[in-house]
Amino acid sequence: MAHATSPMIERVARALAQSLGGGDWRTFTDAARAAVLAMREPTPEMLEAALPDMPDWGYLPEDWRAMIDHVANEKIFPAPVRN
Repeated sequence: MAHATSPMIERVARALAQSLGGGDWRTFTDAARAAVLAMREPTPEMLEAALPDMPDWGYLPEDWRAMIDHVANEKIFPAPVRN
């Protein structure tokens, strides 16, 4: 189980591994990165949820993309085993 201090990409990989029947979570890191990158562009609904009734979202979209990029580039140790 991933802890609150675990890299986010590890948390996503572990969740994928668990939901898809188990196995070594490290083999799911590529899928985890793809899933995270699929969320790189926030939807208007997401922005509205974060800043309800605001006429301007300011830097929130850029901040969101920076956070997603950070997660997508996290290093995992030990590294996934490649076949």
